[in-house]
Amino acid sequence: MRVDRKVFVPMRDGIKIALTTYLPEGAGRFPVVVESVPYRKDDDCYARDWQNYLYLAERGIAGVRIDIRGTGASEGIITDEYTAAEMADTVEILDWAASQPWSNSNIGMWGISWGGFSSLQTAMLKPESLKAIMPVHATHDRFATDVHYAGGSVLAAEQGDWPASMVALNGLPPDPAVVGERWREMWMERLEHTPQWLFEWFRHQERDAYWLHGSPCADYESIEVPTLLIGGWLDGYVDGMLALFEKLRCPRKAVIGPWGHYRPATGVPAPTFDHLDLMARWFGHHLRGDDNGVMEMPDLVSWIRTAPPYDGTTTIGYWRGDPQGVPTESWAMRLPGEEVETWHGPQWIGSHAPAWDRAAMGSTDSTPDDQASLVFESQPLAEDLLILGQPHVELMAASDCAVGLVALRLLVVSPAGDTHLLCRGNKNLAFPQDLSEPATIEPGAFRLVAVPLLAASAVIPAGWRIRLAISGADFPVLWPPGQKFTLSIDPASSRLVLPLLPAGGEVLEIPPSPPPPDSPVEVIDSTFDFNITRDRARFEKKVGHRERQPDGLVYDSAQTFLVTITDDDPATMAVEAQTTISLERGDWLVSTDSSLCITADESYFHIDIHLSAEDRHEEVFARDWSESIPRNWA
Repeated sequence: MRVDRKVFVPMRDGIKIALTTYLPEGAGRFPVVVESVPYRKDDDCYARDWQNYLYLAERGIAGVRIDIRGTGASEGIITDEYTAAEMADTVEILDWAASQPWSNSNIGMWGISWGGFSSLQTAMLKPESLKAIMPVHATHDRFATDVHYAGGSVLAAEQGDWPASMVALNGLPPDPAVVGERWREMWMERLEHTPQWLFEWFRHQERDAYWLHGSPCADYESIEVPTLLIGGWLDGYVDGMLALFEKLRCPRKAVIGPWGHYRPATGVPAPTFDHLDLMARWFGHHLRGDDNGVMEMPDLVSWIRTAPPYDGTTTIGYWRGDPQGVPTESWAMRLPGEEVETWHGPQWIGSHAPAWDRAAMGSTDSTPDDQASLVFESQPLAEDLLILGQPHVELMAASDCAVGLVALRLLVVSPAGDTHLLCRGNKNLAFPQDLSEPATIEPGAFRLVAVPLLAASAVIPAGWRIRLAISGADFPVLWPPGQKFTLSIDPASSRLVLPLLPAGGEVLEIPPSPPPPDSPVEVIDSTFDFNITRDRARFEKKVGHRERQPDGLVYDSAQTFLVTITDDDPATMAVEAQTTISLERGDWLVSTDSSLCITADESYFHIDIHLSAEDRHEEVFARDWSESIPRNWA
């Protein structure tokens, strides 16, 4: 593989975007696969990129890895996620790649998370050279299914995770080994002018034009190129993958595996899936005309979980292929009971499964949460139920205040009484139906509220029961309303609907992924730890990694965040996060340190952000940002 880390492409306004090209050995004109993300190509993602593009290069496919404007080695300022400028830059780079002497002028795009978003958004613009895309863990709807809001409520713990880490990451300088002596000038410009994105996200508390920008749900028909979608049942974006699969009218395939937000080849829980092989075949066919049978695979390939637990390191199940995709059959249950039931606390409910995007990962016994919730349970099932898709609940609900939310956990219960969380969902009562149409809550008035749950696959055995646990809190996943409220549920007018997959389909033999290609990056240390307590409603998470690049550069990052709430007062919710990242090579040592604090009262969110930067332990920048943003519907 021939690697060039010092490629700079001028844009329409003169800003130079930095690329790394990964080319197959030898002369020729190759198909090209492009990835566009803000995660730094020369250090943070070097190991992952090497593995991905070495695999493609060995199969005669070139790779182009973009540092988005204002990140990594690129010039300019990154003003937000998924901006019009970012999308225009990507189209220009596709045109550039199509014109290179090593290119056959057929371009594909792929990426995980942000890169998946970017491939979908670029396809919506219809650049001539783009022939196929492969988004992994991406979404159709930036408001409904991303790390900012869920069901119209702010995601709490998520704000201390990725959004907080981007404050420090966006403040890092380019590498002087790539950009030369201009690195410090570029760094100072970046530090002085990069805005803090969180404020803008909190200003838009409904699905408005801001969120529809870059959301495929606003114009599914604009995506015309063949699209291969890859998602995971324990990933928060799985709803987006299934919605895209259902709504797109272009040639499309989908693979939904058991994993969370990971690369399928190394995904957790197992079994893994060789997405690199599938990617090489997908782009080999659509960019080079390979006759490799990739379009003969079933439209939908999914991992069917046949027994709990649904989290952990390995799941029990099988791969199934369905040529027609997601079916429309369903199983419905009216919630048992004739009398209105009420809930008014506590705030720690949900703590047995503290991750929005990974369902029950890390879960403990749900019994305390269920005992403090409104619980509705089916009779023992007369026969097995095979679920695949997005369950939903039609709930007749009321709040005694002008605020309120419902949080749902869908569990299965064994004949012995053991419970296993299948998926969760929630809805701000100010959005009874559509997230674009908020409506004032009239205290005490019942309204029908549509609550989608995260998509799931499972076989629920005969003799087991289905449990729906309902509360007005989901700690630490959701930011609660600003005042205490009593939630009332009328079960007689409410029902649970489960999507059923008919018996049949093709059982597929898919071997686990082989190890990815060796990386030249040395992993020195890594950290992942979390702790949650119900008695003080406290959730703390620590992550970090330290690694050495082939040229001696040491990349070191550490992040801690904390979510707390006083159990009887939802207005005391607080999120605090601290991130430190350093880069060191020889006598070059730079670092950024950021902190984030979000609190709220009945009327406002209060956001405080700090960023400082050091060059050889000397502070060269420090700034604080603070803003109080009115709570509209959140």
